[in-house]
Amino acid sequence: MTRIARPLAPAALVLSLLLSACSQGSGGSPGPIAHPPGDDMVLRIEFGGGMIRDFFLTSFPQFTMTGDGRVIVPGAQIDLFPGPALPAVNVRKLTEAGVQAVLNEVARTGLFSQSAEYLGAANFVADGGETIFTLHAEGKDVTIRVAALGGLVPEGNYPGISAEELAAHRTLSRLADELGNLDAQLPASSWVDAGWKPFVPEALRLLVRNADADPPDDSGIGNVIVDWPVDGDPTSFGAPASDGTIRCGVVSGQEAKDWYAALGNANQQTRFAKGEHRYQVTVRFQLPDEPSECPQPAS
Repeated sequence: MTRIARPLAPAALVLSLLLSACSQGSGGSPGPIAHPPGDDMVLRIEFGGGMIRDFFLTSFPQFTMTGDGRVIVPGAQIDLFPGPALPAVNVRKLTEAGVQAVLNEVARTGLFSQSAEYLGAANFVADGGETIFTLHAEGKDVTIRVAALGGLVPEGNYPGISAEELAAHRTLSRLADELGNLDAQLPASSWVDAGWKPFVPEALRLLVRNADADPPDDSGIGNVIVDWPVDGDPTSFGAPASDGTIRCGVVSGQEAKDWYAALGNANQQTRFAKGEHRYQVTVRFQLPDEPSECPQPAS
């Protein structure tokens, strides 16, 4: 996704707005904003419509906030080859006051009273994809889809895109930037945790591909071969996905712990052997609210 960097509002101003919001509900009404509890997702920003095959199986949301205040985001990616097999994902927990500050900032945009789509930018930005905002609060489920968020130049001429849609682009781009920089927007008292920690999921989404016919590696590094770390036959793991060359399944409990340990000692060139066969395994962390099966492609 291509985004155009925009200067954030001065930190002191944003912080003042967020703190003043903690005592107000949606639209400035008194009282807190009701939201689901515990593991349930309250707010998410994710990218959809990527051109990479199986993107819907491997993509990870750029922001997730759960009912108990956890904020889960991608971590810094190590720039080396081969990279680690486990993705970098971080978590930090907000107090309820911090959750309310975030929800009020979302409500103040005025865009989340009902679901909406702003897709006109797809006609001007090639392969821009969609940014999807999902909010569960005040008993409503709201989804906002925006094509090529950050891809429109504010002073550009875009026939067919209304002033309302251009304004929504600016507002949602600013919101995404602020949510991606919460450390600078919220005081330390809004956080339960002193800092970010690695997110260790309770379940893993695994994509398994037979690698017997892979051509020799031309990087000079070669594949490390390790044993398949759990019981079971890779050929019957999960269910077929994509064009049938990949199987996708979700593991939890002890099986997830065993895979997490094995992948923690592996890299992207590691192949897992079962009998005479070798397999490539790609992992995507499951978020607390996600179901225990692989998603299906959008129709």
